[in-house]
Amino acid sequence: MNEMNTEQLNDFFCPNVNCPDYRKTSNGNIRLKEHYGKSNTALLKCTTCKKCFSETRGTLFFGLHTQKEKVLQALAIFAEKGSIRGTARAIDVDKDTVQTWLKKAGEHFEKISEYLCRDLKMSQVQIDELWTYVKKKIKT
Repeated sequence: MNEMNTEQLNDFFCPNVNCPDYRKTSNGNIRLKEHYGKSNTALLKCTTCKKCFSETRGTLFFGLHTQKEKVLQALAIFAEKGSIRGTARAIDVDKDTVQTWLKKAGEHFEKISEYLCRDLKMSQVQIDELWTYVKKKIKT
């Protein structure tokens, strides 16, 4: 993200649990402090509590030194082909790098699934049936 406008900044919230603006979006308290790293990642600052955080905090891309487009490309290739070595060759990275990305993506997806399904009163079989239904609808 090279330049962030106010609308983009409104999508972020302060991750500091002790801040009065914790988890409040569109509050006007998040500012761009600077950019850092090869990917030009935005370092954001909460004007309320003065804490800084990365734009990728809480995402699959946090702590990675590779551009997110390349990671997404690798995940898409792996999802289609199912080969770690083949994916690594296709995007010219080490197979261990692809494995690291897949592990991180799997852990992130697990957290998202737990959050989304937390209050649902469904068995694992019912959840699997729901995903099968969704997949069929997406294909048609």
